[in-house]
Amino acid sequence: MKTRIQNIFENMEFKQKILVMFIAASMLLSILLSFGFYNRSAETIQENYRKSMENSLTALTKSFDSIMRDAYSAGVYAASDQTIQDLMTETESFQDLEEELIRYKNLNSAIQSVYCYLDDADVLVKLGSEGAQITENTEAVTGWMEEIRSMQADRPLTPVFLKDSTSLIQHNYFTFEQDVIDDSGETIGFIFVNVDERDIWFQSLQNSVGDGIDSYIVLGEHNLVASAEQTNLLNTSLVISEDSFTVTADMSMSDYRIISVSDKAAMLSDIKSARNYILAFALLLNFFFCVPIYSMVRRLMQPINDLEETMEHLKEGDLSARAEVYHHDEIGRLTENFNDMLAKMEELIDELVKERMLKKEAEIEALQYQITPHFMYNTLASIKYAAMIGRGEKVPELLQAFTELLRISASDRGSFITVEQEVHMVENYVRLQRFRYDNSFAVSFAVESQTENFYVPRLLIQPLVENAILHGLDHKQKDNRIHVDIRQKERNLEIRVMDNGSGMTEEEIVDLLNGTKRTKFSGIGINNIKERLKLYYGDKGELRYESSPGEGTEAVIILPVSDNPDRYTI
Repeated sequence: MKTRIQNIFENMEFKQKILVMFIAASMLLSILLSFGFYNRSAETIQENYRKSMENSLTALTKSFDSIMRDAYSAGVYAASDQTIQDLMTETESFQDLEEELIRYKNLNSAIQSVYCYLDDADVLVKLGSEGAQITENTEAVTGWMEEIRSMQADRPLTPVFLKDSTSLIQHNYFTFEQDVIDDSGETIGFIFVNVDERDIWFQSLQNSVGDGIDSYIVLGEHNLVASAEQTNLLNTSLVISEDSFTVTADMSMSDYRIISVSDKAAMLSDIKSARNYILAFALLLNFFFCVPIYSMVRRLMQPINDLEETMEHLKEGDLSARAEVYHHDEIGRLTENFNDMLAKMEELIDELVKERMLKKEAEIEALQYQITPHFMYNTLASIKYAAMIGRGEKVPELLQAFTELLRISASDRGSFITVEQEVHMVENYVRLQRFRYDNSFAVSFAVESQTENFYVPRLLIQPLVENAILHGLDHKQKDNRIHVDIRQKERNLEIRVMDNGSGMTEEEIVDLLNGTKRTKFSGIGINNIKERLKLYYGDKGELRYESSPGEGTEAVIILPVSDNPDRYTI
């Protein structure tokens, strides 16, 4: 799709392109203004909505905390009531105990029930809205009590949200537990104060729900829903849609928190309509402006049309043709310069451009033929050495590596290959040389992934690695290392070849780079790289050496980044 649109645009007349660009820019501006207005307004609405929700949630948390505070106080007072403690040790009749417990149940209308477990009698006295009930200790009762006590042990002010498994109709309760301890310090039972989740919802949260945009949810540990309008959400992990707008407030007394979940689309529906109206009006206005814009473009294009006509005459060989100068603006000055250029065109084409281009092509070709035989000779010498030392079984593997090297180095597919291909060729070369030198050195590569598809001149890195292997390292030692580092720095590609050999003096580096005298390093590959960098990149390409005796040698190549194999081709 993108290519098709590009082809259509490229085949347009220049005045059509300007007209399309004018209209597109105007429409784009209208769209950006509309969406900018929408985004800014949406941010303002959401911020105001957030502040409103925070105030609302503050009131809700106070209401929730008030109920829980009363329930907690009821449990504390009941557990410390001496009368209740005395009655808990009397197992003949529970009527007096029930009458005492009812006082604490009535402290707050949200308290659904108060349970009292008597350790000596091993029964659970339950006082709820339906009256009193005596339940013998069962496995369900024991499990329910133990779960509550273990969950509330570290958080005494936070009620446990749990389903009451001791009753046939199992409600979801917020439960506070208090140990009842007598004067001797022994635990004689437990008090459980239960607040029904539905009562919490109807008393605190339901009246705050607005016009269907908002919903309020109480969350506990691990994001589990403890109270919500939809009962099927209870005891499940809350999942919030990306299209929702949420505000959260923590309870001051307990570890619960309340969250408001709002429908963002409904919240912003009015501002979306306004955005669409503004956008539609702006696009309609742009449509009516097309006619005057087209007329203005036609007048602006007249000098360019004359230039085009003059170029058509030049194409037919008429170098005497000249374009008319209408105004002394940028296009007028362009026309004047174009007319001046016509007088010199033949000389530039015949004497300057053609000669220099042919010269560069000849020099590039000569340099490529210079390095390829040199590289092939050294590689074949490595394979010959493998056969001579009686390692014939390695020859097919080495020949395979050499074949890959030869295919890349001698290919006629262009003067440039990717960094990935160049590194692969160097790896094959290193495999041959490591065999030749009995693995007396190691070569590592650090190549940034984004550089692998950049193009570099063929056989650019291999000569540097070859010089390091043949002339920089002492193969009598075993701790020889060469590291090749390739990375992008801004708009340049930086290639570093480092070894831990004996190094060179500053005089030897100068002689090597100037080609005035042969050092222990080979001069063929170095001079070849320098000449090719100069011919391909001019002043943008650089080869330098950094070294000192006993500290190893580092060769650095700097060249422009290119992802097009034809960009720097001569």
